[in-house]
Amino acid sequence: MLASPSQQSERPAKRERVAALATLPLFWPLKSKRVLVAGGSDAAAWKAELLSACGAEVHVYAPRAILSDLFLDVLARGAAHELGRFVHHDKAWHADAFRDAAIAIADCDEQSEAEAFFHAARTAGVPVNVIDKPAFCGFQFGSIVNRSPVIVAISTDGAAPILAQAIRRRIEALLPPALKHWASIAQAIRDRVNARLSPGAARRIFWERFVDRAFLGKPEQGVEMRLMAEADRQVTRPSAIGRVTIVGAGPGDAELLTLKAVRALQAADVILFDECIQDEVLELARREARRVPVAGSDKDRSSSNAILVQGDIAALVRKGKNVVRLRSGNPMAVDEEFAAFERLGLPVQIVPGVEAEAYRPDMGSDMGSDMGSDMGKLAFSGRPVQPGLHTTNH
Repeated sequence: MLASPSQQSERPAKRERVAALATLPLFWPLKSKRVLVAGGSDAAAWKAELLSACGAEVHVYAPRAILSDLFLDVLARGAAHELGRFVHHDKAWHADAFRDAAIAIADCDEQSEAEAFFHAARTAGVPVNVIDKPAFCGFQFGSIVNRSPVIVAISTDGAAPILAQAIRRRIEALLPPALKHWASIAQAIRDRVNARLSPGAARRIFWERFVDRAFLGKPEQGVEMRLMAEADRQVTRPSAIGRVTIVGAGPGDAELLTLKAVRALQAADVILFDECIQDEVLELARREARRVPVAGSDKDRSSSNAILVQGDIAALVRKGKNVVRLRSGNPMAVDEEFAAFERLGLPVQIVPGVEAEAYRPDMGSDMGSDMGSDMGKLAFSGRPVQPGLHTTNH
């Protein structure tokens, strides 16, 4: 049982594992589902194209005379998805159009029409979105990065669509096009890998190595066979011991964590963190990781509290757990905790933090602009790519 030197009763407030969300992000399968798009504008055309790319059967309600050139082109080209298709109804929408629809989208010039469409959809029990009219939207669209089956969606809850587009461009540049092929391979081998490797450290190590490969380049011929052989090797020669990673959180700014620090947090089973560590840093950790606050400061590293923590960590590591000791500042190789873990015979490494002296919050916009060009390095590695399919109703 993990004993924390910091008792629950002594903590000023319980930390939330997930910060408050403006909206709930969901991913909605639409293959072969009937959806309704009303209106003939370019905006309606973008939504129709997006829905058809998901494999939906898109029923377009608009007199042909009002269809924009873009919409006519979309209808002529057809759907990108093999299951998607367009059905054009050369008339305005009506109440019966909502029957069996999974989603209803409209672009309405008049407020009265938008309100009528919204209420008709709600009456039919159909989720509804009237473009650029938030009062008549039961859900929102995000800005999309398409590496299907890997899909990233960004929303600002309607507050700043231009910010969502800027974030999308950053992510586009970080995710290599080959990622979609790796995702398809993961889909193909997932059940076989999970049948061979039990939940826990061995399975996660396999998928961590898989992810590292995915960001190196295109999958080579025969990679599925080699991956399954690697899974078999992990079965016959399992790793019986975990590891300790001492991570420096630097001056406490989550944006200043190194790429290696973020990777360690996302691979952890248990995180023991200094109580002064900010929630924004812990938000970058793997959701399933157990988080335990540790009382004390640097001068207490060799105290009885520290010895207790080290004993807890040793027990966890010997059970195959990956433990992160998340500390404020910048731990060094001569660190007392590092030496203690080595004496216990535990695999241990240090991930340095940014020196507090190297970071000056008062440097203002110059510092921010320099940081901005490198922020993407926190979580991904990749190269610039062409933009994927996206939409701008956030």
